[in-house]
Amino acid sequence: MCRDATRLETAFDAELWASQLLGMWSPPGFGADADDGEREVGAVFVEELEQIGGDGALSALTAIGNVSGTELGRLALERARRLVAAGATPPAWEHAIRQAQIPRALVVRDEVFDDGITVWLEARHEGEEPRALGVYIDHNLGVMAKDILVADSLEEVERILREAHADEDPVELIFEPMDVREAGARIRAAMDFTDMTLDPPVSDDYVSLRALALLLADEIPLTEIDPLHELDADERDRLFSDFLASPEASGLAPESDEADAAATAIDFCADYVDGRPLRWSPVVVELFMTGWLPSKVVAERAYFEAVPAGLEAWVRYAGRRRGIPAWAIERTVTAIARSRDEMLEHAASGGRRGIAADFFAAARDAGVDLSDESALAGFVAGWNARSELA
Repeated sequence: MCRDATRLETAFDAELWASQLLGMWSPPGFGADADDGEREVGAVFVEELEQIGGDGALSALTAIGNVSGTELGRLALERARRLVAAGATPPAWEHAIRQAQIPRALVVRDEVFDDGITVWLEARHEGEEPRALGVYIDHNLGVMAKDILVADSLEEVERILREAHADEDPVELIFEPMDVREAGARIRAAMDFTDMTLDPPVSDDYVSLRALALLLADEIPLTEIDPLHELDADERDRLFSDFLASPEASGLAPESDEADAAATAIDFCADYVDGRPLRWSPVVVELFMTGWLPSKVVAERAYFEAVPAGLEAWVRYAGRRRGIPAWAIERTVTAIARSRDEMLEHAASGGRRGIAADFFAAARDAGVDLSDESALAGFVAGWNARSELA
């Protein structure tokens, strides 16, 4: 470990090395305790480095101390000062580390489906070539940060991505400059959401580069960004009414299962995605049909069989309202048919249902009228009694 630290040539290399090390100790997704592993495991490691001593240990402590945002960072810097007093030589990059300038930012997105964006920062350390770091923010999971990437420059990012997507027409990537303060704020907000999510679906690179991304974002002055729009009940009702009056909903009875599926689709995007019920893509369809519906909705098979027709009508309406190309609407509709069988399988097995859904399923199977509060209260008493005896 000390030998590796002595080979670090630049401040960015040192930050990257320390971030990878910290990621081994502190996986994201444990709320307020997200950094407990870093503090507990890392403290032992830091004490051992001081005992080893020498230039390599000093380089390691300097990197860890400047990258860690917890008490571990302060502990590492304190131990580094002791090694300097004992005669160890600081690394050449000591004064450049944690002093990165962030002169510009770039956002990469697909404006048709808009499943997510990658926010890129350009980092410049004194006397070093610029480097770029990008954070992928998933719009389909509540605007959560899921992946982190590094590159030599923003120009290289654009060149590589354009070449990679050259044969993927009609999907087109949009490259736009972003205000640096907004970029930093969006990265912080998305990574905070990831940290507050239990077992988030992040990449391995996200874990190893998390500390570095937070370090660079913290170099940017704080600014406010617009929060996600929260669609209230009246807005949802107006949107649903407009849908029912649309040509796409022709033939759908307002009280039908098909219409209810469309209303449920509005709630799904408003409450669980990114607050935009008109934004649908093949990925959103799959998340809704094969994951969310079977786990949250308790209904007979006939209801789930009606979902594809209702959802198709909604997707066509939403696509027209958003003004997306016909090919994008058709690709999304195709995902509905592709997800149908898996949705029915999960709905029948109940394998993805939560406790609340299991309760209502049991009540329905017992013949309880779910609209009768007194009947439900009686079933609750029996359910709780059985749970205590189990």
